[in-house]
Amino acid sequence: MAIDRAGTVIAGKYKLQELAGRGGMASVWRGFTLGAAGFRRPVAIKRILPGLEEDRQFLTMFVEEARVGAELLHPNIVQIHDFGEDEAGRYFLVMEWIEGLDLGRLLRAYGLVNAHTPWPLISAITIEVLRGIGAAHERGRGPVIHRDINPQNILVGMGGVVKVTDFGLSRAADRGRITNPDIVKGKLSYLAPELTLGADPSVQSDLFSVGVVLWEALAGRKLFTGQDDVELVLGVRAAEIPSLAAQRPGLPDALYRIVHRALEREPGARFADADEMARALASLLRSINRRTDARVIARAAVTARRRLRQRSATAPPPVPEQSRPPLRIPLDGSLDGTSRGARRGGAAASQTDSDANTPIAAARTGPQQPLPEEGDGYED
Repeated sequence: MAIDRAGTVIAGKYKLQELAGRGGMASVWRGFTLGAAGFRRPVAIKRILPGLEEDRQFLTMFVEEARVGAELLHPNIVQIHDFGEDEAGRYFLVMEWIEGLDLGRLLRAYGLVNAHTPWPLISAITIEVLRGIGAAHERGRGPVIHRDINPQNILVGMGGVVKVTDFGLSRAADRGRITNPDIVKGKLSYLAPELTLGADPSVQSDLFSVGVVLWEALAGRKLFTGQDDVELVLGVRAAEIPSLAAQRPGLPDALYRIVHRALEREPGARFADADEMARALASLLRSINRRTDARVIARAAVTARRRLRQRSATAPPPVPEQSRPPLRIPLDGSLDGTSRGARRGGAAASQTDSDANTPIAAARTGPQQPLPEEGDGYED
């Protein structure tokens, strides 16, 4: 079977340019269309990794990502352009290309200068995320629950646009389960506690994930950690949330209340929907005398990417993510010592989130400063 490489043309109309990212199951390439009269359009092309084409469950999820994504037309959701098979019968998914970086990388860029991420910036980005997933939740034919909200699935563009991507694990109301009910899907440290007990994903479980992202972005460290997947799941299930005020004092009281409401252990105590949470954040932002529009987000993204590129010139290459089996949890939520030992026995024993025991701003070497350096759009 041919291996994807730069210059490969897929289905006669999409040319791979450079590898943009690679996970345990799929790779994403930056590419462009091949149109008439030299027409070219940048696109993102997602490909299943070699050796995984025979995994029927994963193929089903890949097809579902295309089907669901094609129905979600919203400015804050990455748009699907095409889905097809190449000459060898391998599926490919073509999406809009977002020139920018994911939220996880933006947060790391602030760590490089020992700076906290400005809370108005993070709040503004979170509002855009909530608008995107809110549109999915309100789909006409029934809600689509993302199930995998995490910093890597939130894209921040150079023009200030914020987009939610990767609906591969989403649960659409017009389809039954496409995965075994005792398999936990999504990054474990961003799961809602009820999902570890076998509950169905819901609007409130997505909002809990948004709350985890927001808490971590403001605190500058991971919320849930563990020595292995089982310990991590037990921590998520307990949902004992450290006070954000203790982690980062000096933020508005209203912001603390918003974050902790999203992280309530009981789903019914969280926000009713994404719009309610977005309105709470928007009301807070209107009370301050600072711009929080797309230009501010754009300047932060441009500065962050510059810092990361400067750092990458001297940093060692990243270690590729390894594919690992999903964590199985019985519907009664029990986790025994056998499961724990099995997870420690091989590659699957490593963290589902590779940096789960590492602060988000791992590069910080000194005291954190309350504001970023000039150029991020929040200078006074």
